[in-house]
Amino acid sequence: MKKFIALACMLTLTVLFVLESAAQDKNELLWLVGEEQVKPEMIDQYYEVSKELMELCKAEKFPYAYNVWNPQPFNFALWYPIEEMNDITRIEEAWDAIIEKFGEEKFTRFHECIESQINKVMVTQLNLSYEPDSPRLSEEEIGYSYMQEIYVKKGSEKAVENLFTKAIAIMKEKGLENATYIGKGMIGYKQPVYFAWSYGKDRIDFLEQQKKDGEILAEEFKQLNSELIKHIKDINNTDDWWVRELSYKLEK
Repeated sequence: MKKFIALACMLTLTVLFVLESAAQDKNELLWLVGEEQVKPEMIDQYYEVSKELMELCKAEKFPYAYNVWNPQPFNFALWYPIEEMNDITRIEEAWDAIIEKFGEEKFTRFHECIESQINKVMVTQLNLSYEPDSPRLSEEEIGYSYMQEIYVKKGSEKAVENLFTKAIAIMKEKGLENATYIGKGMIGYKQPVYFAWSYGKDRIDFLEQQKKDGEILAEEFKQLNSELIKHIKDINNTDDWWVRELSYKLEK
């Protein structure tokens, strides 16, 4: 997100403690997710100005990487890996410096493209995720992600996480080639909500691999799915496309 709007919720001490602890936990990875809804008639200008901002980030050595994903028409999500909650303020300050160099007139061209913005925080739970020893896809081959938002009944978190653990164990036993990641929505999300996502070169590649994996897992997952559904309130599925031309990678 190029100019932060304050998080639209109050942070309790409990939530802050959980998130700060997660930053120290090797099994968890914090993400700041900046969502931008673009005016349909301004989409070309949004791409143009965002590309200029990304190039300026390269020139000025912006200190935080971000990947841009397109989960819905005219909706873009900037995913920043962060170490701790204080990084949110540091990212905002780093963007302030970039925008100052970019200039008010150019930044106004960006801002007039935006319908709305919101910041969220999500935690990837690596202990509940599956990463094969030899992944099917390299990072360079990934262009698509299938994301599931899984809203669960309050008080069902432990039961759901136990089922995720069993599912990951089965994936490891079967030696699946595709990684599957599990995350949990924290700030800015309706809670409790979990996320499950996997990657593909594109949507067709993902569906072909999903069919293969489904055949391998069908019998073992039948019982798990019947248990999981007892704890679910709603599921929202999205096709997410990696917008590489707008993403920014730190130079090593």
